[in-house]
Amino acid sequence: MTARWPRLTRAHAIVLLLPRPAGQPERTVLTLTEGSFSYGTPQAVLDGQTRRIILTRAELADAEIRVLPGTGGRLAPGCRARLDQLLGYLNAWLADEQQVAGTPR
Repeated sequence: MTARWPRLTRAHAIVLLLPRPAGQPERTVLTLTEGSFSYGTPQAVLDGQTRRIILTRAELADAEIRVLPGTGGRLAPGCRARLDQLLGYLNAWLADEQQVAGTPR
């Protein structure tokens, strides 16, 4: 039996939109490795450090999802519904992926 994969939340996405704290590594992608989310760069995936990119800062920008500057992560007006729609799609996809991964081969 496989453990349930975590669900994506607004907080996961908002972290990608916040400025990088001084001295912290870049975080432009949200990845999933062995059932755990983490933040990093596409290069980490190419280097084999993480398994799969789930969401990118660029995808959020393309969907015009942004945070208000200086608010610590408050979504800009009109962004909440778009983000919730995107997260709903991604969580459904993750559930399907988990179901396929749990199927005996």
